[in-house]
Amino acid sequence: MIKTTRSSFDGFLKDPYTTLSETNDRIFATIVDAEWDYGNRQPDFNASFETARQTILEVFATHDSRSVQQTLYAMGEALLARVPEIDTVSFVMPNQHRILVNLQPFGLSNENEIFTATSEPFGLIKGTVTRE
Repeated sequence: MIKTTRSSFDGFLKDPYTTLSETNDRIFATIVDAEWDYGNRQPDFNASFETARQTILEVFATHDSRSVQQTLYAMGEALLARVPEIDTVSFVMPNQHRILVNLQPFGLSNENEIFTATSEPFGLIKGTVTRE
């Protein structure tokens, strides 16, 4: 999944090993792998799957994201609210960074228009949201 607006990466804790800079406008790309648990319930699996899928897509697209972690949590909260049969949802969301292409060697500027995918830095974000 990818979103090109309403995504930032800021307000995070920093240490001597922090390599990424804060930004208030970035491309947010990831693969969302979600698994959920119904406990002992026997819901309408097709209906709950469609609601869960739609919820994840909707929150990803419309959430004002400050980080992958924050969006992961927002998707989990919304999923638990909309599908009461689900007890727990777990996500795995690897970062898929997009960086500006340096056009200066060609005498051109790049005003946030041309990006390329990169595998570095790599981050694998995992989280579980559980109903209380």
